[in-house]
Amino acid sequence: MKNMNVTEKMKVILEPKKAGIKARLFVTREDGITIYDSVQNQTTTSVSALVSGVWQASEALMDLVHPNQDVMEFRLGFDTSSQGIYLFPFSLLGKRYFLGAIYHDCVNPGQLKRQIALIKEEMVRLFQDEAARPVMAKPKTAVREGFLFQDISDEEIDRLFSAGI
Repeated sequence: MKNMNVTEKMKVILEPKKAGIKARLFVTREDGITIYDSVQNQTTTSVSALVSGVWQASEALMDLVHPNQDVMEFRLGFDTSSQGIYLFPFSLLGKRYFLGAIYHDCVNPGQLKRQIALIKEEMVRLFQDEAARPVMAKPKTAVREGFLFQDISDEEIDRLFSAGI
């Protein structure tokens, strides 16, 4: 999944899970921009903006009660026994996102919430694994003054001229 942006990665992770979850799945940035939505229609932008606003309002209210509490430990649910919305915050590459599900006529909301929690853990793990991979960088050569090509090592020049022999 390297060389893919966050939106493409979210799609790769969430599209296969969409069929097994009887809910609208979405990921939004903290600023209300849609990253992924399993239901692309006229409500997509509104859902993302509202989710961001609801979370920020809830966070402000929690700050009144527990000002030092880490809000990344929380989740937000607004539901009945068969319908509602469920949100998880998570952080990827230093930015905050929200994974959510909007569901109705759900027989087992507890199972759905567990599925969403597992998806969030999988996304965080995949992004952490990717961030932990070492990036292979070309070793820097010493600055060579007075040479026409300063970024070419002696070994590279030897290989260039020895290939034709």
